[in-house]
Amino acid sequence: MRVLFLLIFLFLASFSSVSQDISNFTQFFINPYTLNPSYAGVEGQTALFLGYRKQWASINGGPAIANFSAHTPINTKLGVGFSSSSDKRGITSQSSALLSISYTATIDNTTSLRFGLSAGYGFNSVDIGDIASFNDPAISSLLTKTSSLIGNVGLSFHKKTFHIGASMPNIFEPLYLSKDAFSLAAVKPFQNIIVHASNRFYFNHDKNVFEPYLIYRINGALPTQFEFASVVHIQHTFWVGASYKQQFGISGLLGFKLKNQLAVGFSYSLQNSGQNQIPSPSYEIQLGYLLGNKKKAMNLYSFVNTEKEKPLKKTTAKTVADRKKQQQILDQKMADDKKKHEAQLAKQKAGQQAKLPVKPVATPTEKSKVVDKPLIGMAPKDTTHNGGPRFKAKGDALVVVTAPVVSKPLEQHEEEADKLSRLEAHADNPTEEHKNEVEHPHKERHEFVKKGVHHEEMDYGDYVIAGVFKTKANAEHFSKGLTGMQFTSDFGFLTEKNLWYVYVSETDDINVARENRDNFRKLRIFRDCWLLTVHK
Repeated sequence: MRVLFLLIFLFLASFSSVSQDISNFTQFFINPYTLNPSYAGVEGQTALFLGYRKQWASINGGPAIANFSAHTPINTKLGVGFSSSSDKRGITSQSSALLSISYTATIDNTTSLRFGLSAGYGFNSVDIGDIASFNDPAISSLLTKTSSLIGNVGLSFHKKTFHIGASMPNIFEPLYLSKDAFSLAAVKPFQNIIVHASNRFYFNHDKNVFEPYLIYRINGALPTQFEFASVVHIQHTFWVGASYKQQFGISGLLGFKLKNQLAVGFSYSLQNSGQNQIPSPSYEIQLGYLLGNKKKAMNLYSFVNTEKEKPLKKTTAKTVADRKKQQQILDQKMADDKKKHEAQLAKQKAGQQAKLPVKPVATPTEKSKVVDKPLIGMAPKDTTHNGGPRFKAKGDALVVVTAPVVSKPLEQHEEEADKLSRLEAHADNPTEEHKNEVEHPHKERHEFVKKGVHHEEMDYGDYVIAGVFKTKANAEHFSKGLTGMQFTSDFGFLTEKNLWYVYVSETDDINVARENRDNFRKLRIFRDCWLLTVHK
């Protein structure tokens, strides 16, 4: 009986040597690095994963595998990873450790090709307990632990939300226990190939995601095997799905996520009576955790964080030329306004000498007072908008209505009154410089605020802030007033502060933001503007 018992478990071990490995997790999609080493660092930040699968749960000694892996990007091109596994099948055990390196070739902002290579060691052992008392050379030879060099290689192609790849799980000759004469057998390298593909379909304003997966395994001398899975992410918070693996049956999938950093997934495989299958259910649990800051300028893939990234703004020669041209226009306008002002002063002086009634001209040193009366309204040339968190289409600049349009008085509070009054105080000369007459009240101010979930939330980036308001009406009025003065302006909301912000510059480069802030501070209307960074 004991010899028969040993024969049964050695048979199970030999069968499992192909089916029960880290590339065969039911929830492979949570950590595709276990499927293909080219995914090392693909999350764009340090990623830790832990997985455990119990196959044929109702059978004592059924196969069980545990895996821990970690991978991270070094820069936008290189990534590294580590994987450690323990695979127990009846009285046999296998453990392994792998180090990986990946390289990313970026084709454009949405397309990249990744390569990955892993190498390490695998160890085999047998625990036959008191069976070892049998004086059988074949059985005794199994007591010796064996080790071998193991490794895998893979590549993958990424285009926006579409991903496809192929990997070879064995590029060396690992040794596995064989049912034939209780011997050790070597698996030929390059005989096994795994091809996989997936795509994400965003819907409901990108709040939900449908993601199907397909895997095709070529197992050398064994029959090929396909696997299909599909998952629906709901509000980027939890997911449900199902999968089917040829000869292994159907599995249900369920999981949840916290703050796009932690993911916990469960799967339950129904018992079936297919070929080579034992009628007993299997279950699996996967944990994923992201930490650190995400690398920018990378084509990323993450199951833990499925929220769409804002397209990266690439500074081109045209962008630089446009900025230079806008600065030249602003400088020229300031020079023209200065000449016009000097001419008005000269005319006023000449009129006084001739004792002629001349309308006084406001000087740059005159201080404007806050007046409690309706604000001057603005009207657009076009109904389109120039951008911002609500509208993405480019539009024409707004201009001041030549005949003042009286709008309803807006609710004001002490902190907002000064900003709103500047629309009237600087309407005649918006580009008037203060010539450093006063110290900047917000000289070193630079606030960092996390992006929230408001439908008009400001996006990630660095901003030059011209005003902060408690009400949307006042923020919109101030922004339109600045646009009517030929400034580029927009506004948005920040949930963390529960305030509306009007900004005159938006960029992904903090140095550009600082330069823009300094240029705006030369003008009296923006003498106290400051920096704001919206981050993850």
